[in-house]
Amino acid sequence: MPRDRTSRATTLRRVFGSAVSPEKITQEAHEGNPKHLHRLARLRSGDLAEVSDLWEYMQDLLYTDIQAPLLVYVLPFCLEAWRENLRGTRSEYGGFVEYFYPVLANRQVFDRHLTSAQTAAVSTFMRESILDELDDQRGLTYSGSGSRPYRWIRALTTHGVLLPDLDALWTAWWSVATRGRAIAVAQYVSCLMYQQAENPIFAPWTPDRGGGPPCRWEFGGHLYEHRWQDNNIGFLKQTLTPHAIGDVLRRAVNHLVDQPDYRVAAEIQSDLPLCAETLAARGAELPIVLERVREPGRAPEW
Repeated sequence: MPRDRTSRATTLRRVFGSAVSPEKITQEAHEGNPKHLHRLARLRSGDLAEVSDLWEYMQDLLYTDIQAPLLVYVLPFCLEAWRENLRGTRSEYGGFVEYFYPVLANRQVFDRHLTSAQTAAVSTFMRESILDELDDQRGLTYSGSGSRPYRWIRALTTHGVLLPDLDALWTAWWSVATRGRAIAVAQYVSCLMYQQAENPIFAPWTPDRGGGPPCRWEFGGHLYEHRWQDNNIGFLKQTLTPHAIGDVLRRAVNHLVDQPDYRVAAEIQSDLPLCAETLAARGAELPIVLERVREPGRAPEW
């Protein structure tokens, strides 16, 4: 297991350590065949679950009554698979993640089936996994929609739906404590400043490759009737001010001095006064968009 995966998994399992595989599987299989449930119940620490088993289990959780002991036992394996997808190390988990997000968005999963310590461990694992991905960002020029910034920006945006600790994640990111976080700041701020075809980081969208600036209000997975949690909205409204954005961009650019990414980052900073009106408008509009349930035609055209 890679070192960072081992570290995060160990911390997570320290909290879930008392969870044992239930002797009897009472969870109903949505499609009628429970073989995947028995395979999941036999997983041991360090294993990675089969993607088909996790996909089927998500259908069970979404459409049948939840067997809480099995959920508590399998959830760490789900989170490790989610992390593999986020980090780009196992692309086959993408279909599972699409359904994992709606499961986590079901408040009963946290409020009814997990202890407060387990909920906190899930939150910490997801938050720190996103920060690990931010820390590894390199390069400030992208084309096509398969590159790394699309993964972390979507994970960050989805986190605001799932968990109430967006402030801790965002504050750690905007501490600009690493080169990767500085790069991620420049990536994100560029999406607030520039028109679609003018962004110096993200090449314009093309029919065959996709691309363009990542969407700042698009949630991952099948989250069609969801919105950001209220305290996350309140935090973002206080944070996305022109002064705060200008300050974090300045610190990010300073962090990148003598790095290959400095020239593009400095270009973005020099454009900030020219884009001030757009930046202020979008910083004010984004929290309003995220606090609404997604509806066709309600998202801004940036």
